[in-house]
Parts: sequence; structure tokens; C-alpha cells
Amino acid sequence: MTRKLFLYITIILLSSCASVEKYNQQISKTHSPEELHRDVDHAYKKLKKLHPDVNWYISKGELDKKIDDLKNELTEPLTTKEFYKLFAPVITSIKQGHLSIHTPVKKQTKKEIKGKGKRGSPFNSLSFYTSANKLFVKKVFKGDTTLIPGSEVISVDGEKVNDLLESFKILHASDGYNETFIPEFIGSRFGFFYSNTHKQKDSILLHLKLEDSLYDKYLYANYDKIKTSSQKDTVRSEKRKLSRSDKKIAKETRKKIRKKNYKYGYNKKTNEYNRNFIFLESDADSPIGYLKIRSFTNGGYKEFYKESFAKIDSAQCKSLVLDLRGNLGGRLVEIDDLYSYLTDKEYVFIEKSKMTGRLSFLYPFFHTKSWPTKTAATILSPVLGVYQIFKVKKENKEAYFKFKYSKLRKPKSNTFTGKIYVLINGESFSASSVLSTHLKATKRATFVGEETGGAYNGTVAGVYAKVELPNSKINMRIGLMKINAPYTIEPDGYGIKPDIPIKSTMNNEDEELQWVIEDIEMSNKKK
Repeated sequence: MTRKLFLYITIILLSSCASVEKYNQQISKTHSPEELHRDVDHAYKKLKKLHPDVNWYISKGELDKKIDDLKNELTEPLTTKEFYKLFAPVITSIKQGHLSIHTPVKKQTKKEIKGKGKRGSPFNSLSFYTSANKLFVKKVFKGDTTLIPGSEVISVDGEKVNDLLESFKILHASDGYNETFIPEFIGSRFGFFYSNTHKQKDSILLHLKLEDSLYDKYLYANYDKIKTSSQKDTVRSEKRKLSRSDKKIAKETRKKIRKKNYKYGYNKKTNEYNRNFIFLESDADSPIGYLKIRSFTNGGYKEFYKESFAKIDSAQCKSLVLDLRGNLGGRLVEIDDLYSYLTDKEYVFIEKSKMTGRLSFLYPFFHTKSWPTKTAATILSPVLGVYQIFKVKKENKEAYFKFKYSKLRKPKSNTFTGKIYVLINGESFSASSVLSTHLKATKRATFVGEETGGAYNGTVAGVYAKVELPNSKINMRIGLMKINAPYTIEPDGYGIKPDIPIKSTMNNEDEELQWVIEDIEMSNKKK
């Protein structure tokens, strides 16, 4: 054990000696066809080893041919980004939304970080959305305050936006044959796809249109400087000037803010909470509860749902709106907790999860760049190994991980029994779709909007392995577990379909929510 630990620590220390300059040179240079062939083979080998259902939507023969065709096309030296544009469509053809690749980013030296600060992408200052194959500014987080939300982006550094959007469509996949996910995803993740395909720049020119006016704006990379010793001293000095009572008040205020941010899942970048609950104003005979969940990630959730459903129960609320639009997913533990308030029957939340092997779950711990994680995994490897052997069982020569959610579970004592409406769109994905599958299959809710991006019959996610290709340094993220609710439909490969199809328009009115409110009010009048 000691020798093994020593070997790991030695490898980690030697790896850390590789210079930033050498890494940046590696990702900037052209790579020979032989090097790119080795990268393709390495990626495919890892996919077959780790992904529990590579051939869910594509046959082995089809995928083998695409891999061979790609290698035959790689006859000239290419940069990492040039290779990415050819390689990504092959990965996309597997039709797995959680399986993704992205190009590496240039690293900064310690001297650069100390001098200029840690670099952030120019696109970090705002968000986008798409409509009718057009790109619009959704929100400006920081930077140029004269950049107006709602403006249409016509071009980026001289390239037409509709050409960029079209080229991005083949760089990522939805789950199966769904067609609602990608148009919305490439809009909200426009900066990610642009950075993957273009040279890193500190300024990017946007050409925009607002009504009949055209204007130009630059986006600039943000450099967050680390506080100097003198700045830290100034902060300490200001704190010392406060009286004891003021310090106590300030401490209590910070504590309350931290507690609130944790419960509601505060997102520092967007300045929004992931979880929100209010009662909607309407002419209904009882309050309409409205849960807007932007993501099943970040912070706590138990206290939030406990508090929200206590309010619903106390108000004798008969109708609840669950807004999952734009919710790309998150934690199983959170959606299970939420579902336990929405059903009055015992349930099994997910089936046991198929994996490629009994120990594949440990792969991310031993193949990470974080030396503390790798060291801890090495020390705890006997314990982790035993845990996996007990949690992962072999059935018909296949490995299955059994979550606690695969056992019979009980609803909450104050479960909501009224009418539920679920608002969905193309970016209702992953965990959002697992939750929606339950509500749809049990006929527990009315769905309004458009088909979810995530598939009804499940997805491959759970825990992820990150694989770096040896030459191009392209990063590939592979889901290790097949996650699905105990319900399926035919044909396979599609999302949860809305009962009331409504496609959002750009008139600044929430048509889906307005339909729900009117439907509730109309139902009340009929009573």
C-alpha cells in the first residue's frame, strides 16, 4: 500500500512540473495525421470501456464506419480546433446529450495571474437565447451597461450569426431523435461553442440590431485580480473600526444571507436563485402556487421544498405550477425529494443503473488532475472497492448499480393532491425529464409548452469520467450510468410531449403561464 501511494505521489509531482508554456504550445500547434488517428482510437477505446450504452441510438456497424471515415479524412496536419470540428460530429452521431467534447483553454502562468488576474471569457458578461434561428441578448450581467437586452446579434467579429448557429448544430447532441433541445441549447451556450471553434481573444465585436437601429459593442475578457496584501490590510482595518455591536450585526447579516443563498441556490454569475416559490395573482378561488426551478443543483433543497409545501398546505392551494423551462437538470436526490411531495402513492423512482463494470464508478477518482483527490482515492481504494462490490451487482453478465431510489419509497405526509401543471421546453433536460417522466406516466400533471430535450426513456449520466486525448488535449465527458424511471414509451428516443403545445414567441408575454392561469380560472367558473 505504501509503495503504491508513493508511486502515485511521484507521478503526480512529476506531472505538475510540466510547464504552462509547453501545454499551451501543445494545444496551439498542428498535429500530424498519425497523432490524430491515435486520439480517435483512444477516444473510441474509452467510450467502449466506460459508456454503458454507446449503441443505444446508433448501431456498432454505423459507429465503426463513422470512426473509419473520420480517420480516412485525417490526411493533413490540423490544429486542435480544426480537429474538433471534424471529430465532434462523430460524437454527436451517438445521440447522447450528456456525452460531450470541448477544446482545451490556454493556461495562464502564475506571473500572468498575479499581474493581470485570472482570465474569464468575454461571453461571461451576458447570456443569449435563440428564436426562429436568430440570436438575442437575454441578460447583461456586467460590463457595458449600454448593451441592451432583447437586441438581436447580427454578426460576431464579422461572421453572420445564422451561419455560426448552423455550424454549431452538429457539435452537440440531444438524447435520441429530439429536435427541440439543440436550437435552444446552442443559443444559451453560444459563448461555449464559439470558444470551442475560434481562437481565444480578449475582445469580440458584436454587431447588433434593436428594432430599426443597428449598433456595435465589444465584449472584453474579464481579469479578476487577487487582492494584494495592502488591499487585504485595508479590509481588516475597516473591520477593526467597527464597534463590537456593529460587528455582531454584520456577522448575523452575513450568516442570514449565506443561509438564504444556500436554501434557494444562489447563482453568483446570474444573480438569480435556482429555486423560487410564490403565489400567483389570479381570479381563482384559491391561491395558485408557482415553483420556478432553474436547476436541480447548487446549495440545499430540503428546507426549501419543506417550507414551500408547508405554505401550499397552509393556504389550501388547489393548483400548482411547476416551471421546468430552461432547467438542464442536476441531482437525483433533489428531484426524488420534490417528487415525494407530488404523489400520494409509494413509488420506485429509478431503475437500477447499468454500468460497463463493477469498478467503472471509481474511474473518475483515479483519472483526475486533482492530486488530493487521486491521493485520497489511492488511500481509500480498499474501502471504495468493497463499497462498489456491494453496490454493483452482476446480472446476466451486466453490471448494475443499485441506488436507494431503486427501492420502494414513500411520499411525504403533506403531499400536494391538487392539480399540477408543468411548463416545459427544449431545455428541460436530464433530471428535469426524469421527474417529468414520472408525472406524465402517472397522469399526475398537465404539461404545457414544447417537448422536453431529455428523453422519456432515460439517459446516460449520473457520474462522469473526464478523458483527455493525448495529442490534441481535447476533453471528452462520458456518463457512466444509465438512468431511467420505471416507465417507457414507444417509439424510443423522444422527450415528454406537452398536452398543450405552445411555442414561446418574442412578445414578452409568458404565453404558457398565461394559458395555465386562464385554464384554472375557467375551471373554477364551471364549478
